[in-house]
Amino acid sequence: MKTISLLSAAAALGLVACDNMTSPMSSGNFNPLLPPGSGVRMTDAPAALKPGDHVRAIVDSTAFFKKLPQGDAEAEKTLTRDTTMKVIRISGSYLQVELDSSGEVGYVPAIMVEDRNARPAPLTPSPSEIQVYPPPASAPVQPLPAIDPSGLPPEGAIPTVIEPETPGQAVDGSAAKLPSMPAVAE
Repeated sequence: MKTISLLSAAAALGLVACDNMTSPMSSGNFNPLLPPGSGVRMTDAPAALKPGDHVRAIVDSTAFFKKLPQGDAEAEKTLTRDTTMKVIRISGSYLQVELDSSGEVGYVPAIMVEDRNARPAPLTPSPSEIQVYPPPASAPVQPLPAIDPSGLPPEGAIPTVIEPETPGQAVDGSAAKLPSMPAVAE
């Protein structure tokens, strides 16, 4: 009996010690956008950017803040993809920018911009890649085989399996007449 009460006391103590298991994890620098094992931290702006550089938004709905955001601040507006701006200063993971279109000054996340002249490198397929459906628009389209008006499958097609014992199918593959069922009395 003492063993059971000792075990339940130990379990209760273990649960009390883990009171933070239901709260969000606030420490650490895990970033799901980085490749595993890269060791790169996204706490600061990319090293290639400096004040005076011209950048552009790389995603639709890029957050634009009037003041340097703290915590879970709401963006005053969002910028569309390819909105151009000039970097004024770098403040941690945010850039203070001046929008080219309106001259408005504010902050954008550094991860959502890139050099205005940067273009993505062309993708080169790897021999280990597989084709996904639908194929990309640049892939050559192969036409479907012509349908024979007589109803025969195209040449080289896999023949249809015909099982004579299957109800509803005649030996020649056409639909067979099903036997009539007796009427059910109501």
